[in-house]
Amino acid sequence: MIALFKHKWNRRIVRVVTIYFLLSTFLMCITLMPETEIVAFVGLILFLCYILITCIALVILLVNVFKYSKDLHEHTMAFTLLILNFPMSLLFLYFRTA
Repeated sequence: MIALFKHKWNRRIVRVVTIYFLLSTFLMCITLMPETEIVAFVGLILFLCYILITCIALVILLVNVFKYSKDLHEHTMAFTLLILNFPMSLLFLYFRTA
């Protein structure tokens, strides 16, 4: 998957998104077990980090779009992968409040 991205920042964003997806999936599985306060705290910290990282990554992607406008397909894929993690975060918050 990483081989599809030739720009350095797009590769980094995709790596971070992959790590975040794995962590959030792991936390989602733990959330379905009996509740513990540490899971809620770690999940909240992970969600806040995701919001911060997403904002920074969106700015980086926007700069890359203007800098390398011919590779719009690559930037679109990186943007899509970045945004697809948002439902996982909302699902975690839903399970914590339900």
